[in-house]
Amino acid sequence: MKKIQLIGLMFLIMFSSSCKKFLTVEPATVTTADKLFASPQGYTDALAGIYIGMRKNYSPAAFLNSGGTDFMAQLWYYPAATATNGVNYQLAHHLYKSTEVDAALNTMFLNQYNTILNTNTLLNALTTQNVLEERLAKCTEGEGLAIRAFVHFDLMRLFGPIPSNPGSKGYLPYVTTVDKSAYSYDSYSNYMAKLTADLDKAEQLLATYDPISKYSPASLNRTFAAYTEYQQQYWYWRQNRMNYYAVLGLQARVRLWMGDKVNAARYAKMVIDAVDPNGAKKFTFGVRSNLSSRNYVFFTEHLFGLNIENFNDALVSSGSQATQVIQQSKIISDLYQSETSDLRYALFYSISTSYFSGNASSTKKYADLLAATTTVPNSNVFSIPMIRLSEMYLIMMECSSLTDANTYYTAYRTAREVAPITLTETNRQDILIREYIKDFYAEGQIFYLYKRLGITNMMWSDHSTGEAEYVLPLPSREIGLGQ
Repeated sequence: MKKIQLIGLMFLIMFSSSCKKFLTVEPATVTTADKLFASPQGYTDALAGIYIGMRKNYSPAAFLNSGGTDFMAQLWYYPAATATNGVNYQLAHHLYKSTEVDAALNTMFLNQYNTILNTNTLLNALTTQNVLEERLAKCTEGEGLAIRAFVHFDLMRLFGPIPSNPGSKGYLPYVTTVDKSAYSYDSYSNYMAKLTADLDKAEQLLATYDPISKYSPASLNRTFAAYTEYQQQYWYWRQNRMNYYAVLGLQARVRLWMGDKVNAARYAKMVIDAVDPNGAKKFTFGVRSNLSSRNYVFFTEHLFGLNIENFNDALVSSGSQATQVIQQSKIISDLYQSETSDLRYALFYSISTSYFSGNASSTKKYADLLAATTTVPNSNVFSIPMIRLSEMYLIMMECSSLTDANTYYTAYRTAREVAPITLTETNRQDILIREYIKDFYAEGQIFYLYKRLGITNMMWSDHSTGEAEYVLPLPSREIGLGQ
């Protein structure tokens, strides 16, 4: 049996050791759960613990950030496989059944379903609770539903079909209960229907109860009791939670994945057009002055960022060799096409390497997250970006009429400090891909972009990609179950 912590030792869910297994659970002790959910603080602690658990897969260099899917998208250099770097080579060549990759997939898969099951435990407790005021209960429910959808969606983006050709087979279970019995595997259409139902309900709840819908993010990013109506820390730092606008952003991302460009654009525009009570934009692009304050993740862009205030960055090395690098010449010539005035280019730094001749580039996006060494005040604002404003502009560029797409693209390019380029139907997709890579380098999103668009030739890849490369096999401990 494997014990999965929710927060410290306050609440445990137990897993059996092989997989029906990843998805077959029973409470460790009912009395411990009862104690946890006996007070309002227990609910907020449980929710905080779920976010903490998400760090396992979404921290910098973790599988769903830059350490797994970004290798699959060819964004990092990979030397020939050795005992110390074999998994990176195997991921870059999409050799998913290798021992190294299978082990990584097993761990990631388990972590995702741990988050889902802990979230379901919280949601289940909310159905019978009598200790929370209504607004806290409803906002917590909205966050829980949004987290459940977010985590399930990334599982489908990895293990599910290329969305243009889903078929009718069962891919994964969309888990909404805490149950000892095995879960049935859902078809793509059924799975996505359950996912969007969670998002729709979360949107409705958070639109009513989330303070970010009526106050500015900046005014909520402070110690609690900034507003007399909100006397708990829970109501603040909403960008570090699945807040109302994070749900709108996830709705846009999900609808685009499903091919629903009309609603993808509708949700993206809702985020872009959102304003504070004073009429100012609720979310704004990062600016160059952020670099001098070491806000390399452009926190004002975050619809949702996972707070990691004490992370020893694996990408920025104290020596001459960072963990993950790419040839600097490729960044300059292929990606930025010599537009080095681009604000995002400043997030790369030059480093020497033994891998190849010439300088390498790595990212300082996650620098200064180690609390013991950072000199940046309020360094906890430097959260790992999960959903950002810039993605909403890219969605509008893809889903709008060509005239409107150019309007959004001009605003986007201007914010990145480069001259506008005119989009045409001929160049739109190629430009879009390059802008996605610039924006989301080291954030784990590019493999999904390639998969959604069915790209057969990834930038910097030495092989073509198709269904075999885009649809990951279930981990070995899950094969043959539920299908």
